[in-house]
Amino acid sequence: MNFDATPVNINSILSIKKIYVIPRNQREFSWENIQLDEFWQDITRNIKLEDDEFTFNEYFIGTIVLAGTDSDKQLEIVDGQQRLSVITILLSLISREFRKLEEDSLADDIFKSYIVTVSSTLKRGSLDSKGQSLTEKIQRDTTKNYFKTSFQSTEDCSNKPETPEEKKIRYAGLYFKKKLQKRILCKLLLKKNNHTYNNEDYAFCLNALYNMITNYLKVVKISVDSEDDAYDIFEVLNARGINLSSIDLIKNKVFQSCTTTFPVDEAKQKWDSIANKLAETDTNETMSSYIRCWWLSKIGYVGEEQLYRSFKRSISENPPILTPQNFLDQIHKDIDLYIKIIEPSTDHWPQSDQIDIYRALNAINIFNVSIPRPFILSLLRLRRDFPKRIPQKDLILILKRIEDFHFKFNSICKLRPSGIDSTYSVLAVKVNAIINKTQRKELTQELYDLFSRKVPNEKTFCVELDKRIHYSNKKNKQGKLIRYIFEKLERILSNTDEINTGSYSIEHILPQSLNSKHYIGTLGNLLPIGYDINEKCGNKLLIDKISIYRKSKMNIVKRFISEVDNQTYETEEKNDDISSRYDWNEDKIKKRTQNLSLLIYTLFKS
Repeated sequence: MNFDATPVNINSILSIKKIYVIPRNQREFSWENIQLDEFWQDITRNIKLEDDEFTFNEYFIGTIVLAGTDSDKQLEIVDGQQRLSVITILLSLISREFRKLEEDSLADDIFKSYIVTVSSTLKRGSLDSKGQSLTEKIQRDTTKNYFKTSFQSTEDCSNKPETPEEKKIRYAGLYFKKKLQKRILCKLLLKKNNHTYNNEDYAFCLNALYNMITNYLKVVKISVDSEDDAYDIFEVLNARGINLSSIDLIKNKVFQSCTTTFPVDEAKQKWDSIANKLAETDTNETMSSYIRCWWLSKIGYVGEEQLYRSFKRSISENPPILTPQNFLDQIHKDIDLYIKIIEPSTDHWPQSDQIDIYRALNAINIFNVSIPRPFILSLLRLRRDFPKRIPQKDLILILKRIEDFHFKFNSICKLRPSGIDSTYSVLAVKVNAIINKTQRKELTQELYDLFSRKVPNEKTFCVELDKRIHYSNKKNKQGKLIRYIFEKLERILSNTDEINTGSYSIEHILPQSLNSKHYIGTLGNLLPIGYDINEKCGNKLLIDKISIYRKSKMNIVKRFISEVDNQTYETEEKNDDISSRYDWNEDKIKKRTQNLSLLIYTLFKS
């Protein structure tokens, strides 16, 4: 491998007549506030004012890896596109500020030296007012012109940003526009408080910033003739760092292998399709979380840091476990299944006999549990591709057991899932190999055995439920979980879906207005009640609203009324006095919480 590593400044890279192409396999522009802040501070803290003259310290900002030879007019940016893009944005904005100050000559120098290349070849649509042909120095994906129209023209000609990348590019521009405001920049560099700055001061500071960026920001430019060698260096540079994630490296490898771009760049289309579908959800799920979940479901357990190594090993084996093309095709095919897991909807499961699939997946999301996803992904994949190998009724039974286990293990008891994630991955890979009923039963039993070993006992569950479940006007974060408990309990007690359990509010039997103690928000003091009934109850005491409760059709409410009528919650001898029977207090609330905890533990089987 032949390569040249040379320490240079930004001027040495951008001022020469070269075009730098950001290839399709590069990750999109991703800098956010934290990276922009760090970059800005690195620049400005190395500019010093001494005796009304600026001095500068050199500052190293990393490596730039380029593929191509010195004689090539175009070089490919293998590593460093984020930094070069940000520098282009900042220099473009500085040029525009000079133009506002009527420093047109300096503005043109910056623009034509660092933003565009003046070419002797005339191209239609690329001529400036002087008849010169201009080509942007940093060339991004030609199907997206937002970066070009925003920062590679003398003025902002962009439309509203649409993609996540365009929004980040816009944010970077707005960030630097704010930093370049006259008062903010002059105050930062001239360090004079309560001072009015004129245009001369402003030009002085803009020139200092321009000089610092172009002449004193240092990089190590690594030039490699071969694109493959450039990517080898790129991988080594990022193997132990945090600049690129495993997903960025995997994307590079996939795009290196999938080189067909005519008439359609199918690889890019598929990758972008996955990213866009994830971005359209109301979740925080990323390509990284999806691809790791897919990997755990298909290949085997691996930590996020080792994902790229595992990928590279899989495509390098003889014969390979996967090819880059096959990998891309499969993750593209499975993304819709993943969306059904992370953001379940009744639209995904429209048939009446599929409602339990939706309920189980939705419950697991309410619990905020992600570790069973690889296993569930394998189940849904098997059901999609080979429906006879896992009938829908069996799929539903497995999902319900997963739901019930994680309700107790994670949602209520908050136990540490040590080893469970790797076991799920092992079982997920086994799901892919199921071809008959016997194998399916064996794997299902293996899953249930895991649950039997790990599920918390009754005593632990009841103690934790009493401790953790709380709902009040001030503390309502657990509203979804409490509704889940009541709705599932209602379905079990009713043995029917006839009652629309979604149309109700959470009633505090002992009103919140009378007491602010913790037990007011515990499960024993809560009832699911229709909105109209709840309104009539107001802040009345139990003795005054028990007759209103009797109008409810919900079995949970009927069960509560029956227990109160029969003095189930009396802690001492039974008392026939009506007022005593309906005197709802702390002791009765605690006893009802205990009774409900036992009932839930028994009925929610795992």
